[in-house]
Amino acid sequence: MDPNVKAILDKAKATAVIAAERAGKMADAATKKAGDMASITKLNLQIFELNSDIDGVYKEIGQIVYQAHIGNEGRTVELDDKFAQVDERMAKIAEVKETIAHTKTTVECPGCGRECSKEDAFCSKCGHKLA
Repeated sequence: MDPNVKAILDKAKATAVIAAERAGKMADAATKKAGDMASITKLNLQIFELNSDIDGVYKEIGQIVYQAHIGNEGRTVELDDKFAQVDERMAKIAEVKETIAHTKTTVECPGCGRECSKEDAFCSKCGHKLA
C-alpha cells in the first residue's frame, strides 16, 4: 500500500476513534441530564401536591373562621392543628426546593436571570459574580 494512503487511513482511523469517544461522553452526559430532569420533574410534582394540600387546609381554616364569625365557635380549637399542617407542608416544600437546587447543574444569575453552570464564577452574559 502506498505510504501516503496508509498515512491518510491512519489519520482517519485516529479521528474516528476520538469522535467515537466524544460521542460516548456526550451520550453519557445526555443520559445523566435526562435522569436529572426526570428527578426534578418528580420533585416539582411533589411541590404541586403539597401546595394543593395547603389550599385544602386554607379552605378548612376559612370555614372554621367563618363559623366563628357567625357565632359557632365549636371548631376554633382545631385552628392550631390546621396551622401546624400548613407549617409542616411549607417546611416540606422548602426541603424539596433545596433538593431541586442541589440536583440542578445550573444556577440562575442574580443579575440577568441567565442559566449558568454551577462551575462558572461569573455570568457569561452580564459578568455578574455567581455565588
